[in-house]
Amino acid sequence: MKHKFLRALCYLKELLAMLLCKLLGAVCRAFIPAYRGIWLVGERGTDARDNGYWFYRYLRTQHPELRAYYVITADSPDAAKINALGGAVQRCSFRHYLLYYCADYLVGTHVQPCAPDLIVHYHLAAKGIRARGKQVFLQHGVIKDEMQWLHRENLYLDLFICGAKPEYEYIRDIYGFVPKVPRYLGLARWDNLLRAGQAPCKKIILFMPTWRGAHYPDGEAFRGTQFYQSCQALLNSPRLHKMLEQYDYTLVFYPHIEMQKHLAQFHTDSARVCLADSTTHDVQQLLLDCTLLITDYSSVFFDVAYLEKPELYYQFDEAEFRQYHYKQGYFDYRRDGFGPVCTTEEALLQALETALQNGMQMPPEYKARTAAFFPLRDTQNCARTYEAICGL
Repeated sequence: MKHKFLRALCYLKELLAMLLCKLLGAVCRAFIPAYRGIWLVGERGTDARDNGYWFYRYLRTQHPELRAYYVITADSPDAAKINALGGAVQRCSFRHYLLYYCADYLVGTHVQPCAPDLIVHYHLAAKGIRARGKQVFLQHGVIKDEMQWLHRENLYLDLFICGAKPEYEYIRDIYGFVPKVPRYLGLARWDNLLRAGQAPCKKIILFMPTWRGAHYPDGEAFRGTQFYQSCQALLNSPRLHKMLEQYDYTLVFYPHIEMQKHLAQFHTDSARVCLADSTTHDVQQLLLDCTLLITDYSSVFFDVAYLEKPELYYQFDEAEFRQYHYKQGYFDYRRDGFGPVCTTEEALLQALETALQNGMQMPPEYKARTAAFFPLRDTQNCARTYEAICGL
């Protein structure tokens, strides 16, 4: 009962803020030129390291004439990056609310881009109550699974940007948007990824498993999950440690942002295994630095494939994964994936040893799949996105 009451208060607060700022915004736009033609960009509101940041960087450097702003908390570890570019807006401040309802373009990595409260505004928008600005969904990865909450009946968007051709075709045919909304333009962060990816890799193997859904066991119960036990066993595998020593590699374990809260429960005695947290490690830099990726289902494997680096899928809980996570979409890992699927630690370590023996190169069959999946593979993703937004 208390939870429902607090939730109702939250919605009421947002509705009142919307009414006030819409009225005030209309006055500001009518009489103050600085409140016209606004581009508001963001990610979660606490970070700047994904497509939102790279697109914002493009706007500030290539189109400085625009009134572009970025929503971020002042205490974010990424705040300095935005302050260096200019236009930082404190999340949930009065200025944030006002710019949100004044903006012509709302551009972000999550649905209801740049909204003060993403969840509340998602539900309000589903009822037709939303900001005036064009809603641009940059995404924060390539969609491969069935996500009902992103279908047109649940979500209003003016532009739904896709990073791959099969993804675009799936969303176009299944998600119910009118043809002009989903567009295959490439992800904004891939411009930098491809440019910076020309530099030599470091001797790093990146192990980056994804999250397991909101209802996955938490707290002490987490230690009893197959996720914890499989990852913990791998991190402490004598065979893995021997390979890392023999080939002079480091394994970096970086769980998904939603699983970072469990990082302290993992441990290892090997100096060649690094337990990486999100406050001190940047995902894009890890993807650039690594020579090979190990993941289970995380969509970061698309970024690594984009760079034509080898990858291995360690799907240790294949049987139960879907009950906690999204339903399978168009992507079949064995048919469409960019590396072998391993369901046991033994199979994974054998595949890793084979990759090490072969010089950590992506095999030709997977390179061919990569070329078919990403026909657009260049450094013009931000430019295409900008042109598409201007055409709305």
